[in-house]
Amino acid sequence: MLKKQQQLPYGDIIELLGDGRDSELSSLSGDDDDFVDDNEYPRSEIEKSSKEQMFENVLDDFELFDFEDDEDFNVFGINNETVEDEYEVFNLPMHQLEQQSDNNVNETVEDEHEPLQQGEQQSDNNAYARPSTPAIPPHHIAIRPVVEHGLHLNNLPYYTKNEIKWSNRPFVSSFLKISPPAPELSTTYRTLSPIEYFSKYFPEEEFENMAKYTNIYAKQNNFINYVDTTPSEMKVFVGIHLKIGCQKPSRIRLCWTNDDRVNIIADNMSRNRFFQLRSCFHVMNNDDIPENNVDKFIKVRPLYNSFLKRCKELPVETNLAVDEQMVKFKGKLGVKQYMKGKPCPWGIKNFLLCSANGMVYNMILYQGSSTEINHEIQKKYGLGGSIVLQLVEHIDKNEHYLYFDNYFSSYNLFTSLDCLGIKAAGTIRLNRFANPPVVSDKELNTLGRGASYEVTSTDGKVGLIKWLDNKSVTLASNFVTSGSPDIIKRYDKKNKSYVEVCRPEIVKLYNDSMGGVDLHDQLISYYRVFIKSRKWTLRMLFHSFDMATCNSWLEYRNDAEAINLPKKKVMDLLGFKQNLASTLISIGSSVVTPSRKRGRPSSSNKIIVQPKPRTKNRLIDRYPTDVIRKDNIGHYVYIDNLRDATFCKLEGCKKRTHMACKKCNVHLCITKTRNCFFDYHN
Repeated sequence: MLKKQQQLPYGDIIELLGDGRDSELSSLSGDDDDFVDDNEYPRSEIEKSSKEQMFENVLDDFELFDFEDDEDFNVFGINNETVEDEYEVFNLPMHQLEQQSDNNVNETVEDEHEPLQQGEQQSDNNAYARPSTPAIPPHHIAIRPVVEHGLHLNNLPYYTKNEIKWSNRPFVSSFLKISPPAPELSTTYRTLSPIEYFSKYFPEEEFENMAKYTNIYAKQNNFINYVDTTPSEMKVFVGIHLKIGCQKPSRIRLCWTNDDRVNIIADNMSRNRFFQLRSCFHVMNNDDIPENNVDKFIKVRPLYNSFLKRCKELPVETNLAVDEQMVKFKGKLGVKQYMKGKPCPWGIKNFLLCSANGMVYNMILYQGSSTEINHEIQKKYGLGGSIVLQLVEHIDKNEHYLYFDNYFSSYNLFTSLDCLGIKAAGTIRLNRFANPPVVSDKELNTLGRGASYEVTSTDGKVGLIKWLDNKSVTLASNFVTSGSPDIIKRYDKKNKSYVEVCRPEIVKLYNDSMGGVDLHDQLISYYRVFIKSRKWTLRMLFHSFDMATCNSWLEYRNDAEAINLPKKKVMDLLGFKQNLASTLISIGSSVVTPSRKRGRPSSSNKIIVQPKPRTKNRLIDRYPTDVIRKDNIGHYVYIDNLRDATFCKLEGCKKRTHMACKKCNVHLCITKTRNCFFDYHN
């Protein structure tokens, strides 16, 4: 009977293996390893550890150094071509690798067994020598797929406060040579209509979803006498809201009264139908909300996703700014914020990435702990830093300058942005920069107005400057501080006269580019959609329409400048928004809104459509846009009741006629030789 085989102690196994030193690299080491310590790994420490622990310690350091770029260096003595391209080899720590010469490598390739014998002799002669790279067979090499990473925490530098050091020397400026983005090819020869710009943010699919989910919500809540809406009616509904924002009535119901009637609103939708649709307005099905949902803005998320999809397609300008935006709201809401000193202190906070002229490129809806940001980055960079890093994810490298205020600024943010190829500057709080050795306010006041003091980090990546104007302000940057100062005029209250003040270049750049988000808020506030409701969803939904309108107008203005359109022909924001509202109403009004017959309900299920009353002696007060003229929807001929015929409105025709287009409200003639009605609509 065979005896049970006894398992050798692990220490004996290590002696037989030569402590991992019997590799092809052991005989190739030279005498020029100045960093080698013969007593770095004594045998007593190796015997105490287990085999798994030894290999775990080695694998923990695999990614500390990268030798993939060195063609002459081969960790395992095998041909690199045998490893597939979609994998990368984990590199071993530098202190466990020994240098190789080309001659020794050739000897290893010729005879694979001779180095092993030499390694055994070395193991016996020097038991306490530093073990070389463990002999790992090629088929046991740790490999991993190469994955394209976007913004990853491990790719960005991070410094603790003890590691941040400063020196009293000026910062060396490093500007980028950037050319402004070229306009899109489709807009270099003409400008689009307002509805075409707006449709890029909210295409036809969004209006179909609005009608679909509004009908679902009405059925779920059993609204009495509700008639299903259509995408065309939703366009009228949205257009009326934009029109109300331009009219700014003291009360919305006045638009349907006799004294303050707005014809384009009252003629296309009844008052009761308008408020009925507003009560049921939804952009998603409430039953589709998951039970474990953490997104507090899920009810408005579809519209904002559609808006952001177009924003990220826009050509990004050179100077960018990150700042907060407040959506005015005082109702009951968990994510409602209060910001002291703001024009709208109560409301819903958003974070925007804008250009200097107010164009929005990216945004984040703030909702506390459930905000859609990387929480690992937030733990190290704080909320402000993580917001900035997420907003700039999609912008290109070495093409943009970014500005933000002290809410976002930190030393690690500036170094990380520099690593991402983004030049940044902004006001700061000194306690976030490890208390740099800048002069106090009292000392700076003694130097007089316009004085400044500058310090630089020891690695030269971040510069700080403290400048005195009416009061002192401290700014930081990773590309410029004092730069090329200029002289500006400031009013001195004591002397009651203007004085010349020296201004650093960083202050000039910050003042010129930081106001992008505030400018966008200003454009919205001019003709904001009037919403007086307790529903925060209505505020947020129509706020997205306001943002899309302002972005569309800015696109239109950029295209007008690209084709050198005369300023007299460029529409201002009011004219642009009125044109957009009128077009939406006209496009949707081709479908008559079903209405309920007054009195007792009929036994039949037939829906009776009440035609619009025809106004006698109605004068033509406006001409339709090209979009309405050529949409081929609802253009019917009718005969007017006027005593005298009216001139045909087709350019070049001088005949009179009683025929007109019912939708366009334009007189057009039809004869045996001419068909102006057809030519006008094609």
